[in-house]
Amino acid sequence: MYSSMLRLAFLSLLFLAPVNPPSSDSLSAPFSLVIVPEFSSSEGGSIAMANYKPRNFYVVLTNISKEPQAVWEYWNSWGYQTISFEFTTADGKKGRILKRQQDFTMNFPSTFLIQPGEHQVYAVQLDQWWQAHPALPKVAEMPIALKAVYEVSPTPEASQYKVWTGRVESHSYNFKLRQW
Repeated sequence: MYSSMLRLAFLSLLFLAPVNPPSSDSLSAPFSLVIVPEFSSSEGGSIAMANYKPRNFYVVLTNISKEPQAVWEYWNSWGYQTISFEFTTADGKKGRILKRQQDFTMNFPSTFLIQPGEHQVYAVQLDQWWQAHPALPKVAEMPIALKAVYEVSPTPEASQYKVWTGRVESHSYNFKLRQW
């Protein structure tokens, strides 16, 4: 009887296990990450990429741990490139969307403390400060699979300010990418 229950428990764990488990960083990360599109309907969501006035969409970083977590503020050089995106086009082409490098005239490390169960919400405009690698074709609208990435590299400042380092990914979202 006991071995049958053990076998049943083991089999149920096998069937409930994810097919593509998250990376080891994501498993140990104190965060989850989601994308909220600019527009959503029963047909799916959409985001825009444009040099002039694209609409905002949002990346939400949630503290899923039981401890407060410090993250870099987005305006300084430590936090400026912590959010990026990975995409796959309908024809299977893969790439990344990254913030362009910039010079900082005033720069110092500063953090935002996310309490357990709370969020840091990043408003994103894919404008001239963002760049796709490789470049995406200029079409009015195209289907795209998009994943958000939150990544913080180890630095002396991260240690000093007790900022978590590692990589967290959202799941992949099927969106329409609109460009103008």
